[in-house]
Amino acid sequence: MPIHIDISPINRLVVIVAHGQVTPEEIADIRAQLIAAKVPGYARIIDTTASSSTVTREQVEKIAAMRGRADEGVKRGAVAFVVDPHKPGFAEAFAEITKGERPIQLFTSLHAARRWLIDGGAHGGASVPGSAIHNGIRVWS
Repeated sequence: MPIHIDISPINRLVVIVAHGQVTPEEIADIRAQLIAAKVPGYARIIDTTASSSTVTREQVEKIAAMRGRADEGVKRGAVAFVVDPHKPGFAEAFAEITKGERPIQLFTSLHAARRWLIDGGAHGGASVPGSAIHNGIRVWS
């Protein structure tokens, strides 16, 4: 599978890296894995720079609409997509379709994406990855 996923509970962070040609079914499978892992509040870094996909807007809408019942009413974590600006596709469509559901931003570097999450520009009450803050409350010092 050209998509690798790493879930870090201690950092409340999901990192997804896609390589090569990615199918809509593989994207839907990753979404299903995230639902099963029960990590809706975790921040996400999704690196699509080394991948391509022929996913249609309708397919992106179907993938975005997948929700687990346990996720209903849970504040969703921020999403930082790392994209190649010369290859628009899934990330741009997903960001447009889901805007307003959670903080979501497109970046051209992994460093900038990580910095956005850490600096709190994305947290809006969700967890800040790698910090002692959860939903705005210091949970350890």
